[in-house]
Amino acid sequence: MRFNLFYLVLVVLGLSLVFLFRPPEENDLSFFGFAESNEITVNYNYPVVIDELLVRPGQAVKKGEALMRVSRRKSKETMADQTFRIRELRAEEKLWRQRKESELEEKTGKSMDELARVEEEITSLRKELDYRKSLAEGLGSIAATAGDYRPIEDKISVLEARKARVLNASTLNKENLREELSLGQNPYAEQIRRLEAEIAFEDDQKVQPFIVKAPENGIVGNIEVREEEHVQSYSTLLSFYEPHSSLVRGYVHEDLTAKVALGDDLEVYSLKTGGQIYSGKVIGLGSRIVETPTRLRKLPDFKTYGREVIVEISPENLFLQKEKVGIRRVTAVP
Repeated sequence: MRFNLFYLVLVVLGLSLVFLFRPPEENDLSFFGFAESNEITVNYNYPVVIDELLVRPGQAVKKGEALMRVSRRKSKETMADQTFRIRELRAEEKLWRQRKESELEEKTGKSMDELARVEEEITSLRKELDYRKSLAEGLGSIAATAGDYRPIEDKISVLEARKARVLNASTLNKENLREELSLGQNPYAEQIRRLEAEIAFEDDQKVQPFIVKAPENGIVGNIEVREEEHVQSYSTLLSFYEPHSSLVRGYVHEDLTAKVALGDDLEVYSLKTGGQIYSGKVIGLGSRIVETPTRLRKLPDFKTYGREVIVEISPENLFLQKEKVGIRRVTAVP
């Protein structure tokens, strides 16, 4: 008798599972979903410090209402990099100046050597000229003419001209160097000025307080930060929801995926209150078969698979966030 009862229980259990997991009849399209709202996460692409929290999770707020006070803080690492780069540029500028000054000293030395040689030749020629003139004056019988001294005087004129060119070239080299060493010609000065201006600007903007405001009417979700916390770039400060669910995310059984299409009219109804029934339209379909979430299974311990269906409903509804709801084809009016 016990043996027969065991088999009877197995048969009943098997029939129950078949009944639970068999796909609905042709006209019986029904599945479960979650009521959801569009979620907005608030973050910034730069570090901030939380100065004061003005709301709490779950609080309803109006558009533009203050949620928290924060301060933008400039990265110390960025400013340190700029300071280090300025030191590098100043060192490079110093070497550049030293090279230029060495070049000038070398050119000046060569000019002075050349001037000394020219001056020595001029002195030697003048002595020779004076000697010849004095010799001619001592020998009254010899009549000296201007043409006798012309070759030496021409050499002296050539050397004087050469001396003038060397002096002019030396002066020009010094003027060119002064211009090149000035800010207008210095290849490092502009970069240094730009970095110094950036540092000055960042120093002025190092602490910049502002208020985070509600983007729309809605409900504050999770607050991920606390007061006086330093928050990194792109970190979520808080989440924000629309006041009422406008989307329903459901999962239709894999055997019925062909019976749901974009634009279909469906009904979304509360599983707790029979009077809450809202019209909806399919606005999204999943691109693959996925495992149905545990809460949406008829038997939570048994895995089932289906296709994700996104249904849009009017925001004027009474569903709670993440409330489990039913979804079915629109009931025909008799």
